[in-house]
Amino acid sequence: MGRSGSPVYLRVLEDLRMRIREGLLAPGARVPSRNAIIARYGVGETAAKHALQVLATEGLIEARAGSGSYVRQVPGHRHLEHDRLHYPGSPFGVDETEPAGDGTPGDHAAARKVTWEHQTEHVAPPAAILRRLGSSAATALVTVTRYLLTADGEPVQLATSYEPAGLTEGTSVALPEQGPLAGRGVIERMASIGIIIDQVLEELTVRQSLLAEADALALPAGAPVLHIERLHLSAGEPVETADIVIPSDRFRLRYRFAIGGIAP
Repeated sequence: MGRSGSPVYLRVLEDLRMRIREGLLAPGARVPSRNAIIARYGVGETAAKHALQVLATEGLIEARAGSGSYVRQVPGHRHLEHDRLHYPGSPFGVDETEPAGDGTPGDHAAARKVTWEHQTEHVAPPAAILRRLGSSAATALVTVTRYLLTADGEPVQLATSYEPAGLTEGTSVALPEQGPLAGRGVIERMASIGIIIDQVLEELTVRQSLLAEADALALPAGAPVLHIERLHLSAGEPVETADIVIPSDRFRLRYRFAIGGIAP
């Protein structure tokens, strides 16, 4: 039961969202119209309109001109494994074999074509990035590399990495995707020039996608995404930070932690 003082539209939103997620409104089903919502829930036009807008933003329904709104066919969640710290762009890797119908790898799992697109340039760091890198931003420029990961042509995640240009300037690893360690990831590249990364911090939030993110990831405008803010540190000093964006309606992040023996 909603708290007193909660917006009226939340009652409508929560009921429709529950009906969609529990399959009472199946993919392809027509969602009650604005007038039907007003009559059924006893709310005003503004509340009905707002509830439908939120459902559309969450990617649960889609509007069809002249026809109404319908439940979207949303693919089942798949897992991204957190086991790629030495890989470029993002530590979250998609399984390169297609899972069976129950979501587990099967005997006939098909290989998936996983690819990275990337672009690197030197830019003046945005204020938020400068705050993260702190004194490690030893020059006025940062090396920014933008990645788009796809699996069988489907966009999976965006990652934007920032490194103080002065840290790698003049070395063989100045550009993440060029040189002898191209595509080997931040940890290995930095180690090759004597910078040992001993800590990785990540903060996970859920937020609405920006327009450019939604376009790149083939999402409805404003659809929710997982946003991971990553920081690589060496002896307490930040040497790289990144923003990783993943569609929350398609993927879950899976972490595995090795637990050592416990002394008696």
